[in-house]
Amino acid sequence: MPSIYYFCPDFPLPSAGTKRLYRHVHHLNQAGFKAFIVHQKQGCLLSWHGMRVPVLWMENLPHLARDSVLVFPEVMPSLMQQTRDLPIPRIVIALNWALIYRNLPAGTNWKDFGISTAITPSPFVKRFIEWTMGLDVTLIENYVDTTRYAYQPEKKTNNIAYISRKDLSGEILRTVFERKQGSLRHYNWVRLGDLNEEDYASQLVHSRIFLATSQEEGMPTSVLEAMSSGCIVIGYSGLGGSDFMRGDGPEQNCILIENGDYLALGRCLERVADTLRTQDHPYDLLIGNALQTANVFRSRERELESLRRFFLSLL
Repeated sequence: MPSIYYFCPDFPLPSAGTKRLYRHVHHLNQAGFKAFIVHQKQGCLLSWHGMRVPVLWMENLPHLARDSVLVFPEVMPSLMQQTRDLPIPRIVIALNWALIYRNLPAGTNWKDFGISTAITPSPFVKRFIEWTMGLDVTLIENYVDTTRYAYQPEKKTNNIAYISRKDLSGEILRTVFERKQGSLRHYNWVRLGDLNEEDYASQLVHSRIFLATSQEEGMPTSVLEAMSSGCIVIGYSGLGGSDFMRGDGPEQNCILIENGDYLALGRCLERVADTLRTQDHPYDLLIGNALQTANVFRSRERELESLRRFFLSLL
């Protein structure tokens, strides 16, 4: 059986991207492949997500046989360039449209490094790569653990959860509302930072509102996890979220704000808090639609099977 090597950034903080790389490797081993995570620095190992997979480091990477497969995240073009002359399959896993050209040398694309195939969980990223580079892109199914991120209405408290790693809108609004009068004075602000996945999920399960503040997303897993947890999602699509986030109509599952407009985001958050204070269950339909949206991605087996099919076709 050929060996599949997923190169992973040595980024220690919780991240949906690195978790996805580890999960792919976990799935592939379950499906009978020999798959490995490859980190750069000796001893680097990510454990916050709870998955245990085979890990290698660059300095002890074994000799690559002709049937080996290399998988590079979009943020590692230097490795794509360094391995260009290897007579083995090399593919890119693209998770964020905004990071693709930001990390490429000016005037280049992946074709210049001998890359002809990519995979992604995001329909938006797939369209983006096909249009900009003309590559063959395969959509890999997405997965959300709807058991861990489960709506339990009795656990909801007046918490506003947000992530500040990619965008500061949440931090700015927290500062603003800590000095303002109004309904939001009765809410606690919860920054979802350096948490293991169990604690992260617990915070979403207990939060009433989730602020989606990233302007650059491929498949915004945090939004889907918040929807699955029964949060009222308010914020930006990051463009990649536009494939499943609905801001109006009978299928509305969130409250969409134009990317980057945190003035509109703040005013909307204020209105939502006032509505929750004066009306009984005003967002039940929105939450119900959000649960249905997240439920589409509940099958771990679909993600595993799409990976299996792709690598069998590649080999």
